[in-house]
Amino acid sequence: MNRNLLLAIDAGGSLVKATTFEVVTGRSHTVSASVALIRPAPGQTERDLDVLWAATTACVRGVLAEVARGPERILAVGFTGHGNGLYLVDRNGLPARAAVMAADTRAASAVRRWAAAGLDAELQAHSWNGLWAGQPGPILSALARTEPEVLERAYAVVSCKDYLRGRLTGIVATELSDASAGGLYDNTAWAAGHGSQPLDLNEPAIEAFGLAGFRRLLRTPIGSDSVGEVSAEAARATGLLAGTPVVAGMVDNAALHHGSGVFDGSEICVGAGTWSVNQVLVPAAEATMDSILGAIRPSAANIALGEMALLCEASPTSASNFDWALNRAVAGTTNTDRAEGLDIYAARLEREGARAQRLDDPMFLPFLDGSRADAGARGAWVGLSSSNGEGELLGAVVEGICLEHRRHIERLQAALPSRLPVRLSGGATKSPVWCQRFADVLGVPVQISPVSELGSVAAAAIAGVSVGAFADVPTGVRTLNPYWRVFDPDPARADFVATRYQRYCEVAEVFDRLPWGE
Repeated sequence: MNRNLLLAIDAGGSLVKATTFEVVTGRSHTVSASVALIRPAPGQTERDLDVLWAATTACVRGVLAEVARGPERILAVGFTGHGNGLYLVDRNGLPARAAVMAADTRAASAVRRWAAAGLDAELQAHSWNGLWAGQPGPILSALARTEPEVLERAYAVVSCKDYLRGRLTGIVATELSDASAGGLYDNTAWAAGHGSQPLDLNEPAIEAFGLAGFRRLLRTPIGSDSVGEVSAEAARATGLLAGTPVVAGMVDNAALHHGSGVFDGSEICVGAGTWSVNQVLVPAAEATMDSILGAIRPSAANIALGEMALLCEASPTSASNFDWALNRAVAGTTNTDRAEGLDIYAARLEREGARAQRLDDPMFLPFLDGSRADAGARGAWVGLSSSNGEGELLGAVVEGICLEHRRHIERLQAALPSRLPVRLSGGATKSPVWCQRFADVLGVPVQISPVSELGSVAAAAIAGVSVGAFADVPTGVRTLNPYWRVFDPDPARADFVATRYQRYCEVAEVFDRLPWGE
């Protein structure tokens, strides 16, 4: 049997997934596993890296078992995973401590001080990235004060996917797109050299964070197409054949964008999952403070394929808020649905589609784990009435997530020549009701794909190019993800949405100014 499968491993903030793709038909199989988070103290969010590796090996073994002679048919392995946070490893690629996740806020007070001193704009001019608590630099700075012995014995700062790739190959390295997303490297200098030079450190950030003594932890990044191979030890753990090519891959937001079939600035990509991710591609040479970077001041940005800069407006304000509401706050109907054997998410969203919205419905601020303005922000229902019940409360959560996405997207649109259509991914795409709500709230066509693992599509396409399965990454993506469904905004709802959005912005801006955590 010919080698005709590509394997993509995607490690997100809550799940790890292994997906095989047939290189001709694009047919795919996915096995996933949740990886519990650890919260050692208020504001701290971590992950046990041995547990993550065990979940990954279980997923790989599981998906290989779904196809006949699975290990023998794997052409190459590609990776994607969440960015930022902090993964520290030793010389062998083993954990130096638990990972600190991107939602961690232990550095929030320091970030506020740095921002008040004007450091944000200075650093963004080099790194393209705004300053926030979940980046590697602020977290490293915090650990240097509280756990200096850990940093002394660590060998390298890597990303989530880079840690897993290191366990698979035995090679410790950090990859270009991931490194460029974290604020510690000089993306502007790299772009000015048209990518001909290595990605160097952002020296103002190193100095500001007090990390001069830890430069050794920050490795020169490798390219997304760099290739290693499965080690004998990892082969025993995963069921893969030793020597199978392993490709470096991309950080999840870049993989999501390219896996959505977007390689230029013609569309905005929106991810509605644990995080609200809203992003657009621009030429890297234009990512300067006196051009589009300064006009948008995105919360994050990183290097993407084709010498493009991926400008990203993101915050932990998306579909995970709906999970919380269903399971922790408004559980009456949820428990009834669960007892009747219904899909609690589908059942609740179907009811929301049938419910008539009102202008005086309550609103929900989806800031349970922070907002763009402040990592310490907190969420709320606003405008409650004694007549409101679970329907209005959950409907407000669905709407509030869409409205906060729109706040992000309007920051991106402000510096673009026209309003762009949206390609939507994440958990919200499983519900036609929610997809239509996104189209109505955003006021532009929203496209969704029947392929749910869009980041894995890009990871697999990059891996496929490395072994000659595809001529280039766009060709690979079109092969693995050829179909899209479009939801058009309902013009009859435009005035209603405009009024609700105006009210939402007025309330959200009050929350932006509150002294959270002080």
